[in-house]
Amino acid sequence: MAINRSTDTGAELTLVINNGDLEALKTTSTRLGFLNEESMIRFMLAALSKSATRSVVITDSNGARVALNPSADLLRPANNS
Repeated sequence: MAINRSTDTGAELTLVINNGDLEALKTTSTRLGFLNEESMIRFMLAALSKSATRSVVITDSNGARVALNPSADLLRPANNS
């Protein structure tokens, strides 16, 4: 899987999404009925921006509520906020 920062000018950020991450993005956006991948990313950003923490609760395919948190390797070190 791959999501890589291509450019960051301060005013614009370009990400390259390919391999397994691209397939997951396409499959998930189709399965959940989003207009396209961009629409799903906009929704995910809006949902995370409303969260008071990094935790998000979803409903899985069995109807159970599941709390999701990022793994430590996706976060800045505690002393580097």
